[in-house]
Amino acid sequence: MAGLNTMATIVLAINLGIWLAILIGIVALQVFLSRRKAWWPGLILPVCTLPGVLLVLPNVLFNALSMAESAGQALVGVLGSVLCLLPTLILTAIYLVCRRREQHKRQIDKMNIQDL
Repeated sequence: MAGLNTMATIVLAINLGIWLAILIGIVALQVFLSRRKAWWPGLILPVCTLPGVLLVLPNVLFNALSMAESAGQALVGVLGSVLCLLPTLILTAIYLVCRRREQHKRQIDKMNIQDL
């Protein structure tokens, strides 16, 4: 029985490592695309996640609210539906932060060129 628990722990660690690597890769890709000169490449990933959210969110919200027996359960259902939006919101926030930094960097470069 101890061997089975050890094997399950190893498999869990490997799965967690794989998912963490995928998540880091997606964030790195979003940062890379957001730092491009053109504005649209950084919006590719948030726009790709949006249709899935728009298809899943109404169903999750409807099921959570229709099966809720109390206000607390309804609140948990609404918060669960907000979790569906989380990837899109995070990718959009990364895009906005990177774009703002790049614009600030370009303005400083312009000022440095004008000072010369």
